[in-house]
Amino acid sequence: MIIWKDILKPIDVMVDTESTLEAVIQLLTARKADAAFVEREGTIIGYCTVQHIMEQLAQSEGLHEPISYKDDILRVPQLSAVEFSHNISMIIGENLDREVMGYITVKEAKSKINELKLTHLNQLLHGSGVGIVRTNIHYEIEFINETAENILGIPSSFLLFRNYKALLTVDKDLERVMKGETLVSLNSSINFKQMSGNFYPLRINGKITGLVHMFFLREVFEEAVQELDFVRNLYSDLQAVYASSQEQILVIDENGKIIRVAGLFLSNFWKVDKPEKIIGKYISEFTEKNRFQPDVFNLCIQQKKKVTALQEASGGRRVWSVATPVYHEGKLEKVVILSRDISHNREERSSSKSAEAADITDKLASIHIRGKKLVYRSQKIENLLAELQRVAQLNSTVLLEGESGVGKEIFAHKIHSESARKEQAFIRVNCGAIPEQLIESELFGYEKGAFTGADRNGKAGLFEIAHNGTIFLDEIGELPLTMQVKLLRVLQEREITRVGGTRTIAVDVRVITATNKNLQQMVEEGVFREDLYYRLNVIPFEIPPLRERKEDIFPLAIFFLEQFKQMYEIKKSFTPEAIEVLETYDWPGNVRELQNIIERLIVLSKDEWIHRENVITSLYGDRQKREKPPFVFEIMPLKEAVEQLENQLIIRGMQKYGTAAKLSEVLGVSPATISRRMKKLKE
Repeated sequence: MIIWKDILKPIDVMVDTESTLEAVIQLLTARKADAAFVEREGTIIGYCTVQHIMEQLAQSEGLHEPISYKDDILRVPQLSAVEFSHNISMIIGENLDREVMGYITVKEAKSKINELKLTHLNQLLHGSGVGIVRTNIHYEIEFINETAENILGIPSSFLLFRNYKALLTVDKDLERVMKGETLVSLNSSINFKQMSGNFYPLRINGKITGLVHMFFLREVFEEAVQELDFVRNLYSDLQAVYASSQEQILVIDENGKIIRVAGLFLSNFWKVDKPEKIIGKYISEFTEKNRFQPDVFNLCIQQKKKVTALQEASGGRRVWSVATPVYHEGKLEKVVILSRDISHNREERSSSKSAEAADITDKLASIHIRGKKLVYRSQKIENLLAELQRVAQLNSTVLLEGESGVGKEIFAHKIHSESARKEQAFIRVNCGAIPEQLIESELFGYEKGAFTGADRNGKAGLFEIAHNGTIFLDEIGELPLTMQVKLLRVLQEREITRVGGTRTIAVDVRVITATNKNLQQMVEEGVFREDLYYRLNVIPFEIPPLRERKEDIFPLAIFFLEQFKQMYEIKKSFTPEAIEVLETYDWPGNVRELQNIIERLIVLSKDEWIHRENVITSLYGDRQKREKPPFVFEIMPLKEAVEQLENQLIIRGMQKYGTAAKLSEVLGVSPATISRRMKKLKE
């Protein structure tokens, strides 16, 4: 960056408004100056250059006339960067006390800047072996740097002002450069030296005044290209790894300046659209403005160790960050921060067109439905929710299928909340939890005196209560055969008859059912009515188990962690290694099992941090109590001995490698096999 102080000239001639042309000319001549400045009461109000004085002389009647002056002056801090304004010809630089330190015309400043830039560029590239030759419009060499002299083996005293075009052998016509074209990676030679480089048109004040040739020895250039290709390929590989990790990698130097950003850029967290807008800035600029808290960088510096924290930004964004200090010879060099977005705000995301086009790796959402939240980041759930939203607009019967614990009720709530019935009742019925002798009266109600112990006023059934709303029949596979035929009639006729009654009651109800059983197989076995199955199976949806959407494990774990932290008023956090164990587990109990495990970890772990060992113990049991030497010392059935040895190998392997994924590679079996065996050991 060039500042005004670098190019200012001292003011040698100061005159007042009454000074004559003769006096000013004498001062300019005596001090060999090119401009005089006019002051009034100690303040500069204008200036006159030699050219301006000559113009005034041509129109004046004598040398004794008062001097005229121009006032298009811009005062600038001398330590500020050089910038130009319109309709200004003269620049005056001032220090912090507003004292005048020098001047320069805009025309001179632009010329000086071009010279300084070329000099700075030469200094920058000299150490990397870059030769620079500059010519004028006639191809006469006006500048050659030391590196170019060394490459060509010819001193500058011989080359200066010679015709570069005549000396150089080149494949393309250099007239193209003089017309404004840049020639890149062009081979050339001079004095038997083979070179490769670029030709640039040299522009001053928008006009081409010559060309600049920047070049290497070709053999050096080819080596450099090979090395750059290696670095570029390595960089692209690392970027692919970073992006696939769904994390932002931030590198901050020891002073708090952000020097690099890689991986997935969390633009919503920083409130800027590009990583370039935060590079070069200090992290304190964001934390002091309460852009986000806490400052994980300072926590890492203060504690001199790896720090994990949940950062909250304005606007409700939440980021899970791990800051790791990097030391060299005992001195802190930088801090590397890995961050992952765990915000739970789908409405904001869905309202943004740019977010709709974003890659799914940047999606993390939650839906608040009557006190329940659906937390997800996987493409499978994203696609499923899109289909559910379309179906919700209609009144078709929906069947939700999936393993126990996947959260079928929350998806049923989602359908109801997106439908035209959302302001009406949502009634949930667990068909497996109501005694068989009571289920009919619960669903359809009863009249007074219908049976012993009945309310003397009668009672409305759940279908009546759900009129104009939605009824959710969970565990529909548990419904007795005797009730299945009655439910079929309700679905067909849209009316019910209370127990002990004779009149029919019309009901307008949206029916959603759910099961963790294979209803089609139950039909084949004769325990579920075929006609009811086809009546329910109008629009089926399969809710994927947690093991098939691993991307959702991390946000769910953090969500449950925060939930239980508030419930029990305990401050605890996961280490990255603990999260890794959670993400490699098979989760046969799905989301419900994950929720229970997180609660167990919150309650039972003693430290502030939940470590890998805590998670392994909760998932697979206490290995220390189970561990035995991997040998058999007594006679037993061969099958039992093999099973015992396998169990011991798995226990020791989990202790050593920590995750089912890594152990599966070592033992040559699938991660699912490891998880099943560990679950069996735990029982």
